[in-house]
Amino acid sequence: MRRAAACALLLAATLAAGCDTKQKGDGGGKVTGERKDLMTPAEKKRGEEACNAYVARLCACAAARPDDAALAERCELKQAKPEALGLLLGVIEDPKSSEDSMLRAHVEARKLIARCIEETVQLPTLGCR
Repeated sequence: MRRAAACALLLAATLAAGCDTKQKGDGGGKVTGERKDLMTPAEKKRGEEACNAYVARLCACAAARPDDAALAERCELKQAKPEALGLLLGVIEDPKSSEDSMLRAHVEARKLIARCIEETVQLPTLGCR
């Protein structure tokens, strides 16, 4: 569980480092009043549901196979995915986030959601239903 927390904190620190709202020069990175959210609320919800469902299925499989230490460790590590997605969505929704941070958070959130879906599809190869 410590690894999962460390991963989530590292992700948060990385995103926070890009959240400088005042920059010199042409105003790049400044927060503007006209921000466009590139993810619909439905897309965000589906992404959260996909990651939560993946972790739930993986951990249920690990619980059903207590002799498989690798699967139990995978369950523990993958629990950081919903947390990481929540942090990314927090950056997207925070009006104080710079435009650059918000756009990067969109990209990373979509990558994370895609990985949740891909890993869900791969569960049968691990012997999970």
